[in-house]
Amino acid sequence: MEDKNNIVLNRKEKRFELYVKDHTATLYYEVYQPSVWLLTHTLVPDPLKGQGIGSRLVKQVLTYCQENQIRIIPECSFVVAYLQKHPQWKSLLFEQE
Repeated sequence: MEDKNNIVLNRKEKRFELYVKDHTATLYYEVYQPSVWLLTHTLVPDPLKGQGIGSRLVKQVLTYCQENQIRIIPECSFVVAYLQKHPQWKSLLFEQE
């Protein structure tokens, strides 16, 4: 695999993929409602850890959700931590009644 700047949405596997240096970082999701997705798990391969790849992946996933009017429910602790550090994305949070 070659390096890519953007994520790939793999609907079959229900995950976003970011290819970096012959590795794939992934962020898994589940569809809660058509316009509300649960972000369930982020996985960054060991050789890529500590390089900001996870943050890059989350930012691109949030951008995708914003552009496609998808609200999110973060279940992944990495996504929760990212949102705490970057409050500008909190408008994407789905407010359950």
